[in-house]
Amino acid sequence: FIVIRPQRYTKEFIDGAEGFSLSVFGEERRKMMSYFGSVSGRDEDKIAKADLTPLQDAGRMYFAEAKITLLCKKLYAQEFNAESFIDKESNAKWYADGDYHTMYIAEIDRILVQE
Repeated sequence: FIVIRPQRYTKEFIDGAEGFSLSVFGEERRKMMSYFGSVSGRDEDKIAKADLTPLQDAGRMYFAEAKITLLCKKLYAQEFNAESFIDKESNAKWYADGDYHTMYIAEIDRILVQE
């Protein structure tokens, strides 16, 4: 499963597709991953700036430079909500603005490993 906040640009792609990919990069790409987490793709072309090579598999984009890629098929999606929190303090701490994550459950249907 993965969780994504509603304001993330990635969520638009996940919601509009039947599946998604998860990429694992080597230590040499740590700086790139920090950059990816701090800048929105709405504002600039992060893929081009990071010099990544996008590839496609059944509508799921992934990157040639990834060490491991999990190609996933979406099975279920549900938004978190206040009523479901057992620990009410966590709800208050992490969701004061009501911007609840959506949880996606997926099946991994292919694993690609770069040798």
